[in-house]
Amino acid sequence: MTFRLTPEMSAALRAAKSPIVPFVQVDLPDYTMRHLVGSGEVPWNGGVFVGRDPKFGVLVSAGNLQDGVSDEAPEWLLTFAPPDEATAAELASSTAQGGQVNGWIAVVDRATGQVLPDPIHLFAGELDVPRLRVGKASRTVEWRCTSALEAFHDQEIGARLSDSHHLTVWPGETGLANMSGIEKTSYWGVEKPPSSVSFASGGATGAGYNGRTQER
Repeated sequence: MTFRLTPEMSAALRAAKSPIVPFVQVDLPDYTMRHLVGSGEVPWNGGVFVGRDPKFGVLVSAGNLQDGVSDEAPEWLLTFAPPDEATAAELASSTAQGGQVNGWIAVVDRATGQVLPDPIHLFAGELDVPRLRVGKASRTVEWRCTSALEAFHDQEIGARLSDSHHLTVWPGETGLANMSGIEKTSYWGVEKPPSSVSFASGGATGAGYNGRTQER
């Protein structure tokens, strides 16, 4: 998959005046979290993306976005810091599992605070496996998020590079019947061997928007 900036985004970044802002939206059964990785408030897509969610607190990290290889779909690791035990339990509950997750990279016009068209949609998937981590004076909920492509594995659908699958699509066509000894790695969602995209809270890696500051 190739990501291309729109002309407006490219021009703004060349001028070095507009920050890059990572957006993460999590749609739970009865609540929607709209986070930006960093501090501030940015309106977009019918809502306001914030550094601190009023109910579930802060998204403290969005890990490397891993491209899938072979029979593994892409995945993403998100870590939240809920303000108390009750919200931590709710965020890690089975009812939250399956919540829809989307991630974008946006460019914000610093003068107006508006998002330039159109943010790049980096990830679409769902909350898969939670892990509650409790340390000294800390409590976080870590969610492994799987790509929407995971459904192909769950339902055993999709194209396979094999003679049997080839025949189900083109009966009688034997082009793969005598192929053997071929080793090829198939990447999900990319045109070449994958790289990683990483975000860090507070703009530590240059990913964050310091607009209206919020206390954490």
